[in-house]
Amino acid sequence: MTKQTHEPGYRAVLVREETKEQLKALRKEMPERDLCQERRLATAALEIVLESGSKSQSTRDQLLVNVREVVSRDIAAV
Repeated sequence: MTKQTHEPGYRAVLVREETKEQLKALRKEMPERDLCQERRLATAALEIVLESGSKSQSTRDQLLVNVREVVSRDIAAV
């Protein structure tokens, strides 16, 4: 039997394994674990970055630095 993973209003997003583990760890630290399901934490985190990035050049610059670091990890993993 296949686990049902579709949630109305959500779409799949790929993240690196270590990011997924950090998300799990963060969730375990949250006082309201049921409220802070991984999909909700990920959505909230992305919304914060997207809103901040739309208003701040320094946030966009920091995002690009992190993107380059992720690319390096991707290449190293091949």
